[in-house]
Amino acid sequence: MTILRLYSRSPDGRLEDMQHDIDLSECAGVCPVVGDHIVASVKGDSGTLWEVKARFFKTRGHDDYVVLVVDERDARPGEIDLF
Repeated sequence: MTILRLYSRSPDGRLEDMQHDIDLSECAGVCPVVGDHIVASVKGDSGTLWEVKARFFKTRGHDDYVVLVVDERDARPGEIDLF
């Protein structure tokens, strides 16, 4: 079973573990690629998105573990229909 672990990149370029795992089934069974967006949270008629900036395979010595480096941002007006 593939597990997606989220990381963010600090201003100095260092990767920081967000302590958040996502099951592959939450992404329609597909491993997100750079440029993909994941709905992070819903807040009323809006919410936040994670934009995938990088991905790493075979991390922590596990073949089924994928690290996604994401930027979190508020949804834009044109994306509101997604929520």
